[in-house]
Amino acid sequence: MAYYSDELIDEVISQNDIVEVVSEYVTLKKSGRNYTGLCPFHREKTPSFIVSMDKQIFKCFGCSEGGNVISFIMKLEKLDFWESVLFLANRAHVDTSKYEIKTSFSNNKEEVKKDLKEVLYKLNKDAALYYHEALVEKLEEKTNLVKDYIIKRKFDKNVIRKFGVGFGRGTIPLFDYLKNKGYSSEEIFASGIIIEKAGSLKHYDRFDSRLIFPIFDIRDRVIGFGGRVLDNSLPKYVNSPENEIYSKGKNLYALNFAKKENLESIIMVEGYMDALSLHKNNINNVVASLGTALTESQARLLKRFTDKIIIAYDQDSAGQEAILRGLDILTDKSLNVKVLKLDKEDAKDPDEYINKYGVERFQHCVNNSISLVEFKVSKLEKELDLNNIDSKIKFLTQTANILSKIENNIERDIYIDKISEKYKIGRGPILKEIEKRLNKNDSKNEVIDTSLLNKKIHIGSSVRKRQEQYIIALLLSKDLKIQKQIFESISVQEIEDESVKDLYNTIIGISKNFDINKIDILSRLRSEEQIKELTEVMYLDISNVDKVKMLNDILSNKKKEKFRLRRDEIIQRIGQNITKDEEEVLQFELNQIILELSKLK
Repeated sequence: MAYYSDELIDEVISQNDIVEVVSEYVTLKKSGRNYTGLCPFHREKTPSFIVSMDKQIFKCFGCSEGGNVISFIMKLEKLDFWESVLFLANRAHVDTSKYEIKTSFSNNKEEVKKDLKEVLYKLNKDAALYYHEALVEKLEEKTNLVKDYIIKRKFDKNVIRKFGVGFGRGTIPLFDYLKNKGYSSEEIFASGIIIEKAGSLKHYDRFDSRLIFPIFDIRDRVIGFGGRVLDNSLPKYVNSPENEIYSKGKNLYALNFAKKENLESIIMVEGYMDALSLHKNNINNVVASLGTALTESQARLLKRFTDKIIIAYDQDSAGQEAILRGLDILTDKSLNVKVLKLDKEDAKDPDEYINKYGVERFQHCVNNSISLVEFKVSKLEKELDLNNIDSKIKFLTQTANILSKIENNIERDIYIDKISEKYKIGRGPILKEIEKRLNKNDSKNEVIDTSLLNKKIHIGSSVRKRQEQYIIALLLSKDLKIQKQIFESISVQEIEDESVKDLYNTIIGISKNFDINKIDILSRLRSEEQIKELTEVMYLDISNVDKVKMLNDILSNKKKEKFRLRRDEIIQRIGQNITKDEEEVLQFELNQIILELSKLK
């Protein structure tokens, strides 16, 4: 694998403005010199997430996450440090080859882990080619089960080639094929493609006799596979196990193709077949959720490419429940969510519908997708008998719950009118029910805000920690005289707060190799706790402070504290059973301390 010099870090930071990067994931609003928004790392209704353009850092005062643009991508994309650097380099079109260096192989666990990732990407690509060639061979035969299935599902050669669709049976065993390519047994088993049979030397292909769909990440690398049976046997689908490069909850099938379009919206379907069927018909803004409940990571991934999602899951009850589970996750990420309703009951999914009724009619359904609110209310209507008084009361109550979650007052008012007219319920009762819930939520928010405020006050009362944080802030001020005085006057052992001590020790180490005035110190930190601590320090405003006086005051306070501690120890010792000579020595030291303290006042 490639290794890069630290200069790449500084280039990447300079080419990726943090406000622009964060804005791709979070809706930000300008507030003075900073930008605020809802934190992407925890759920909140009141913005406590701040991005500073001047300092090029972010900080959440709700969950304490903080850092620079690299830290942000590491946390949000679940990448390691260098993966995040390369991610941002690619975003800013930075030529990384200029910063590539040759180095001897390290036995470090992290390096071994990185090397394994690179191997798995290559191994999966070779396996995908093997599977694809096996399918091509089958399709050239006169007739067989695979060819019959492909014809039945109306797949054409273009979509098979585009998605690299394959078949799990070749002329030579896959294990031998991969061994001949130079992969070790350990690497092959790590991919999860080949499974060792317990208690024997035998092994088998996980996807044997299945139609195979390679799964790509957004950088077009094969990260895993999905395999479907050609008959009605179970399990219908088998997927790659999670490993160093594949996590089903962090990826979306076909997003690598969909993102190449000019995306106004993304249609999200449940399975590989639906995705391929729509792409075959030139509907290319389609992704599938890899057969798992939608996750926050997937929602963030979608947010990078569009603000509008149309969910087109199966029309059966399981599909409808999956829609409900996914809707709130998507709306929490400020995505505009619509639900596709197929207008024919004899087609349970997009694949079946488009094959029966064609592209135009399917596109009509897409264009008439209903909102999240309409979907929830219509689902509620189906579940309840509105001719029954108790059911109608329940309907009104639960509808009020749905409407109370709409933040836009105009939008909420439009829905109140629609529901009032359609279900013959007066606006007044609906409004009252909504207001009850809104007032309840406001009171909850007040409690939360008060508890956070008290927490901040409590933290602020720790004078010693704040004083030591100011030492770090002064180090970052780029004043050479102040930096020299700090390094010469304050040892690591003199810092009492453990998190500040750890950070100070690391900065001392960094300063031996770099000019700390010319690098981004945050980017040299690897500990999450250190990054949080330094971000908190960077939000301390000392721009209009006499820094020399501040440092002298801090040093004086630390000196006084040291004397007071020793004074108290001596007084306690004198009160104990000691010899007369020892008492005289301690009394002399006590007098000297009292004298020094009087000078420091």
